[in-house]
Amino acid sequence: MPPKFDPNAIHEIFVRAVGGEVPATASLAPKIGPMGLSPKKIGDDIAKGTTDWKGLKITVKLTIQNRQAKVSVVPSAAALIIKALKEPPRDRKKVKNVKHSGNLTLEDIINIARQMKHRSMAKSLAGTVKEILGTAQSVGCTIEKSHPHTVIENIDAGEVEIPDE
Repeated sequence: MPPKFDPNAIHEIFVRAVGGEVPATASLAPKIGPMGLSPKKIGDDIAKGTTDWKGLKITVKLTIQNRQAKVSVVPSAAALIIKALKEPPRDRKKVKNVKHSGNLTLEDIINIARQMKHRSMAKSLAGTVKEILGTAQSVGCTIEKSHPHTVIENIDAGEVEIPDE
């Protein structure tokens, strides 16, 4: 027989979802069903909690205590970069393989790096900025009208100064 469920215990569940949309209940049910929660209700909560990330794939953290779920967004570097590009939200079912060919400033990249600092393995902010620039390269955008890898090389050479904090 399984152990008795403690209502005061805090459980954290991470779910990958598209912002502003209800995730499939089939993917939620195995994770939150054993806790006695309704996947349909949690799906609606996720859709409400991610409205400002409309159309972007993000990780959602569900903090469950006393059969109540609190939704919070754990954004990835790619999601933050695409959001900083200020592209209009797209319909995932109709528009496929979008090229994100926008342009960001180095200040935008530093702000994103500050948000991601706690999840980065880099010792300094400059290392985190280089991680974000690598993500920007894979997303396909430019940094101040130049390729992200040239900005990484300029940081390594000391031509571009990144503040400590």
